[in-house]
Amino acid sequence: MTSSRRTGRAAPMAPDDRRRAIVDVVVPLLLQHGGGVTTKQIAEAAGIAEGTIFRVFPDKAALLMAAAAETMDPAAGKAELADALAGVTDLRERVLVATERMHARSERVVAVMMALREVWMSQPPGSHEHPPGPPQFVLDSHRALLDRLTEVFEPHRDELTVEPRKAALLLRTLVLGVRHPGAEPEQMLTPSEITDALLGGIRTRPTRQEA
Repeated sequence: MTSSRRTGRAAPMAPDDRRRAIVDVVVPLLLQHGGGVTTKQIAEAAGIAEGTIFRVFPDKAALLMAAAAETMDPAAGKAELADALAGVTDLRERVLVATERMHARSERVVAVMMALREVWMSQPPGSHEHPPGPPQFVLDSHRALLDRLTEVFEPHRDELTVEPRKAALLLRTLVLGVRHPGAEPEQMLTPSEITDALLGGIRTRPTRQEA
């Protein structure tokens, strides 16, 4: 038995690469197990000894915080959306593509943030200091998302009854709203339903003379 997974001995790796490798396995485990995922499960998935995790991250909360920052990285979302929108010129199709990408991405984000909250809530008061309000990476991610969605609507401003920025804000609110942790699965709106509900409210309609 010479593999790192079987012996628990991690193969040599630069610190940043080790950190990235650990974070990469966390999100799928959170989607499967929720905040109850253990560092033992994370270590097994990463093919390392459990103690290696704590040479990179001081505790489980810090690991989940890094996973949350990685999941909400604005740069990754921007590239994914740009690729998906390449060659798409119809307003409804552009909104549907953006909604589908955001819908899928929000599942990962909610899973990580709920797990992080669960870990924080389980710790004794004062044992884990963190600043009040959302972390800076959350604010940066939301601002970047609003910028990207505004770009989706901008070429179609003449087809809208609101400014592209307002349309972006409405879309973001609808998509993230259906991901409320208390919502039942059967209450989840599909990307197509969200797209049609939004455009039904903000798209210009032909006048009686034009119809």
